[in-house]
Amino acid sequence: MLLSFVAVLLAGVALGGTHPRLWRVGGAYVGGMFVTYFLLGAGLITVVSFFAQTHLPVRIMGVAVVVLGLWMLKDALFPEAGPTLGMPARFHGAVRRALAQTTPVGLFAAGGLVGLCTVPCSGAIYLGVLALLAREPLPSRLGYLLLYNVMFVLPLVAMLAVIANRRTLNRLAHWYTGRKVLAKAAVGALTVALGFVVLMTA
Repeated sequence: MLLSFVAVLLAGVALGGTHPRLWRVGGAYVGGMFVTYFLLGAGLITVVSFFAQTHLPVRIMGVAVVVLGLWMLKDALFPEAGPTLGMPARFHGAVRRALAQTTPVGLFAAGGLVGLCTVPCSGAIYLGVLALLAREPLPSRLGYLLLYNVMFVLPLVAMLAVIANRRTLNRLAHWYTGRKVLAKAAVGALTVALGFVVLMTA
């Protein structure tokens, strides 16, 4: 997701994009992803909160989050061993075509599509968060869900803020690429820990 966003921003720079245009283009992409994830979470948390009335479904979700977290660790440390969590290959062409859009509307849709396609990668930790929020009162539940999704897209907004310096953006992309395995392992470990938190609070 981060790398695809960097590609969008670099394309905007290559096209001679001005600051206002880059904010429109980048903001549309981030907005599409934010709206997609928030609506997906709002729908899922309604289902989760219904099942959260009893302990067993929440514990099953906790176990699922732990398993997915271990799977993410496996993907980071032993990527050749078995299937990996990631965007299905059949969506790669659609995502590339969507990222080729240059209008705010097109990139809003692209952000939404990339958000949906990256659910296999980021959905595990989202499921754990939803399980923890399921028993909160409705106003608190929606407030925390909104806060989570703001934090989810915050790194993209930070990248958008440094777009004025292309060298900085390139350096950021190279830094992330060189530490991709470490980042995936850290997210996997965090997901496992989150799963255990869900199990302990169920």
